Amino acid sequence: MARKEKNIEIFEEEKMVDGNVVLELKTERDEIGTVKQDGNRFSVLLPNGETFKASSQKEAVNILIRDYHLHRVN
Repeated sequence: MARKEKNIEIFEEEKMVDGNVVLELKTERDEIGTVKQDGNRFSVLLPNGETFKASSQKEAVNILIRDYHLHRVN
């Protein structure tokens, strides 16, 4: 039997941390991760401490959403 699809609302929140703009992605219950600009690239920080590099902010957000989708606990 197939599972019913669930829509999950994701919130973006921009904060200033040490003079840099940091984008936090959250759901109502979970923190998905953060994105901050690192020169011409973007650093992605997952809640488990893993970091990734991305060439654009859109790519960084996609990395966070993909990781959340693959590893979230239902």
